Amino acid sequence: MEKIIMSPSINFTTSPQLEELVDTVVVKNLKYKAKLLNYKCTAHTKESTNSFDAVPLTISLNMKTSFWKASLSDDLKYSINYAVMCRNILDYCDKSSSKIYKSLENLGESLLRDVIINEKSPCTFSELKIEQKATNENKNYDSIELTLNRYSETNTEGNQFSVKQLESVPDIVRINGLKLDTIIGIFKEERLAKQPIILDLELKVDNEKTSTTANYLNYYDLIDKVHNYLELSNFKTVEALVLNTSNLIFLQSKNIIGCKVAVLKSEILEFTDGVGVTIDRERENVTEAELVSFQKNELSSASTDEINFSLTNLNSETILNESKDHEYTVYIAFGSNQGNQLENIEIAIQSLNEREIKVKTTSTLYMSKPMYYLDQPDFVNGVLKASTKLSPSDLLKSLKEIEYDVLKRVKKFDNGPRSIDLDIILYDNLIVSEPDLNIPHISMLERSFVLCPLCELVPPDYLHPVTAEPIHSHLDQLLKTSVDSSIQESIDLLSLVPLPRKQIQPVDKDSKSVTHGFRRLEFDMFTGEKTGTKLMGILNVTPDSFSDGGLNISLNKALQTVKEMYDEGVDIIDIGGCSTRPGSEQPLPDEELNRVLPIIKAIRELEAPYCDVLLSIDTYRASIAEQAILAGIDIINDISSGTFDEEMFEVVAKYGVPYVMSHTRGDIQTMSKLVDYSRDEKNMNTIEYINRNEYEYLSDDEIVISCEIAKELSQRIQSAISRGVKRWQIITDPGIGFAKNLKQNLVTIRATRLIKSYSILLKDETTETTEFISLKRLPILLGPSRKKFIGTLTDKTVAKDRTIGTCATVMSCIGYGADVVRAHDYREVREVCQMGDAIYKRRVNNKSLV
Repeated sequence: MEKIIMSPSINFTTSPQLEELVDTVVVKNLKYKAKLLNYKCTAHTKESTNSFDAVPLTISLNMKTSFWKASLSDDLKYSINYAVMCRNILDYCDKSSSKIYKSLENLGESLLRDVIINEKSPCTFSELKIEQKATNENKNYDSIELTLNRYSETNTEGNQFSVKQLESVPDIVRINGLKLDTIIGIFKEERLAKQPIILDLELKVDNEKTSTTANYLNYYDLIDKVHNYLELSNFKTVEALVLNTSNLIFLQSKNIIGCKVAVLKSEILEFTDGVGVTIDRERENVTEAELVSFQKNELSSASTDEINFSLTNLNSETILNESKDHEYTVYIAFGSNQGNQLENIEIAIQSLNEREIKVKTTSTLYMSKPMYYLDQPDFVNGVLKASTKLSPSDLLKSLKEIEYDVLKRVKKFDNGPRSIDLDIILYDNLIVSEPDLNIPHISMLERSFVLCPLCELVPPDYLHPVTAEPIHSHLDQLLKTSVDSSIQESIDLLSLVPLPRKQIQPVDKDSKSVTHGFRRLEFDMFTGEKTGTKLMGILNVTPDSFSDGGLNISLNKALQTVKEMYDEGVDIIDIGGCSTRPGSEQPLPDEELNRVLPIIKAIRELEAPYCDVLLSIDTYRASIAEQAILAGIDIINDISSGTFDEEMFEVVAKYGVPYVMSHTRGDIQTMSKLVDYSRDEKNMNTIEYINRNEYEYLSDDEIVISCEIAKELSQRIQSAISRGVKRWQIITDPGIGFAKNLKQNLVTIRATRLIKSYSILLKDETTETTEFISLKRLPILLGPSRKKFIGTLTDKTVAKDRTIGTCATVMSCIGYGADVVRAHDYREVREVCQMGDAIYKRRVNNKSLV
């Protein structure tokens, strides 16, 4: 057998080099006591009768050595006797019990020099850690740790011994678990009350400067300064908090060459113990920045409306453009729950336009439950987009003038009833923090009645200027949160489509806040379960309608049909005096008017309740629409969305009536041929927002078809809005049977939910501007009644024989998300709506089953 000889690689005739010391002897948590001079300086502890009582400490050692000789010879003289070392340290503690050390560093240097590393000690290198845990009187931090690295060195003659620092290895001071309360975040509840945070600090200290100058860092004083600074601070982001804490620490001593700050925000999310960030900086890489200062922040005991919030703004990009001609895009939230809310809102919009605040577009109107003060009527809310040259403060002044001077708002108490409330939500990407004005609005992220309408006006990638998170994401998060019933009964909203023809009378004459309200259609565009499907019954007064031509030409017969429709529960009666069947001959305007005007007037002259039935007119002519409105029509149903008569938009905007905008192509004669929905990607000058994963049941070509329909409908909506039509007037109709073949009609029904959630950023090459158009939360009408594709699939060539096919199709329409269905067979379809609502919307007889 070959003999193996093991020999040490270290020459022990001379002192070993540090890099040769690869083995370690450990002493862990040796209990120790010492008197510390600067310990009594901390403001967090109560002074004892003896200001210099010994402080309990623990000492840990990592002593570097080599085990070669001891392991080969088993001779103690080559070993570090850790028992002896521990005894020596404790003896030193007793001998120096009366000594007062300037700091933990001073104590550590003494221990290393006098006990651990000296001429008689076998230890040549040691890492010493001293830990001082917080006492019962001091609960603002968990512990302070000091770590020193030292080694022994003798001169060349061997007659002078010294303890040296390791090059590039600074002393480390760790302050663990520093606890304090501060205002941090941008949500209103975060601004109202301080939140607990926990900091861990790690400081790199130049030990050579410290030991030679005896300029030891007073970390108790540093704890005080960090604590006091952050208790007064009100940062929006944790990132800014840790950076400024780091800057504060660097200012305390030039001996601090590195600083790591970790912060944990502990009481923020139910599903985690906390969230936080860590920052690690070296002095040489830090540019000197001015420390953000704060005034003393005392939280008011007043209500939320009276508290002046302060949002520190560190963003240098949020600076007003100095050009007087620069126009800013602003988003203004409005709400009203007194008087005729619709009238109040329209007066406010008119007043804005008169004050150099040009309103570009509006959101849907929403009905919301009151917030904060619950014993008051429901609110009507929305958001508008406007452009202005006014500064934020001047804009605020104008809004207050409209509230109090124009609409005579009387503020009896905070969060109470109001004729109008106007709030600046966003002002471009500006961040404003003034005593009476914070932009973005401090409460916007907790209010569904602000975020929902706002998300109709800004694209999904639009970032909140403070949180840097998409506003749509904030809405998604809010809708998933549980409701605090003490603040608001529910965050659910109902979409409102105003019916301005006839306003209702006061409903609560004895109330201190009399609410007049306004007539409207209500739609639940969130769960779909709070409102049932609305049935639009068809009343054609034409001789050539494809389905029921000539049946209602007699005025008496038409009025009898109207009464029957009302009694059967039809919600809207749609009067048509011009067949829109593809390829049909179109009557002259006067002929169409003579068909529809007498029946409209006659219905309005009927006895109650028939005289108040909701009426719509199926016309694409602006002149007919205007005459019909003056005669008593409530709704305009335009299959062309203004493409057949561009003046339609002016009429709809002028009278503020609901407007059903249908998708079609070409005209009556050509639409049947325009069924190519393939896309030319090279000419796509848009950005579409759809979540493909939500529509896995649709094939790729079905996605293309439905997106093309939605895109073209969005373009017509953009045109209507640019001509003064308000979003809250619009009901969409994807146009079943118009410019679509059999497959495309089926896809249109199947893709109803996609169309309802579709949004697009339309680019205008001529003006180099973009407009965001969203179909989300717009009510959608589907009208498959007796259409040709049903006859083709069921082999029914005669339209009036397609009742069963129509009923089956309507049931599918309800299942896929239709809010309104249009039908000839109103009796049968009424039953279909009842069953569809029970199955898909959990509603029976217009009451919730939940």
